[in-house]
Amino acid sequence: VWNEVRTRLSAAHRVETLDFGFFGAPRQPKVGAGETVIAVGHSLGACWWLTQSPIPWRRLLLINGFPRFTETADYAPAVAPRVLARMRKTFAQQPAEVLAEFRAFCGAPAAPAGFDAERLAAGLDWLATWDGRGVLRERAGDIRALAGNNDPIVPAGMSRAALACLPPAAMGLADVDGHVLKLAASEICGGWIERVEE
Repeated sequence: VWNEVRTRLSAAHRVETLDFGFFGAPRQPKVGAGETVIAVGHSLGACWWLTQSPIPWRRLLLINGFPRFTETADYAPAVAPRVLARMRKTFAQQPAEVLAEFRAFCGAPAAPAGFDAERLAAGLDWLATWDGRGVLRERAGDIRALAGNNDPIVPAGMSRAALACLPPAAMGLADVDGHVLKLAASEICGGWIERVEE
């Protein structure tokens, strides 16, 4: 899903990708000692960089990203926990149907053939529990964000509230439909990464 964006990046970059193993083997980026890392994360991947990554990064670029997915008393607007709980329950019974419905709602193409239901269920658990607000606040000066004005999963209002601690110039909004900005607008994403990475 990053291939189109990667073609729009300068050849000077060495690009490594993270794979959660939803549709193939899990993979973490390989980073050499002393290498400078400009991390780019989309959606759950953005949250991973804020909460789980063992890789030190100098700058973090979030695309359709969030530090936390579900709403709490001190974190709103966000996704109601009951909505995610219902999705997790239904996924346990009808994984293929839930996956197809979710991807269509996101504006993403149909899923590749074959998926790891156990890993996808774990991903739903991560959405319910990961919380990177502390790192987001501590490192706000090192983080940039790009969100979509018409994102059905992470609406612009949720993005603005979740990322309010970032400097005003650190957040950009693209007038693009769907949640998968890297597929819907690879040229915008690639150009934005090139501009803000330094």
